[in-house]
Amino acid sequence: MYARMVIGEASSEEQVREFARIYKEDVLPGLTNESGFDSAKLMVEEGGRMALSLTMWRTRDDCLKYHCSRSYRQFVAKTQHLLVGEFVVKLFRDHTTLD
Repeated sequence: MYARMVIGEASSEEQVREFARIYKEDVLPGLTNESGFDSAKLMVEEGGRMALSLTMWRTRDDCLKYHCSRSYRQFVAKTQHLLVGEFVVKLFRDHTTLD
């Protein structure tokens, strides 16, 4: 399994709410159709303006394929104006399994 972490900081609490709305309404439904997708979480900093998306993928290739997909580019286009700076994207491998 691979985890893809995307973190960004919004300019205001209202923009964090808008980011979360777009994620829930536009991103989550489409993720279930992506090859190798396992699960997703959106977390928002308590009392802050940071948002973190954590998606789990069966393989590294599935994860990278989504990162290069039209769906992800559309998400960035819809939300970039809400953020201070760019998204930070990191990829992690699950080391609790032997595969």
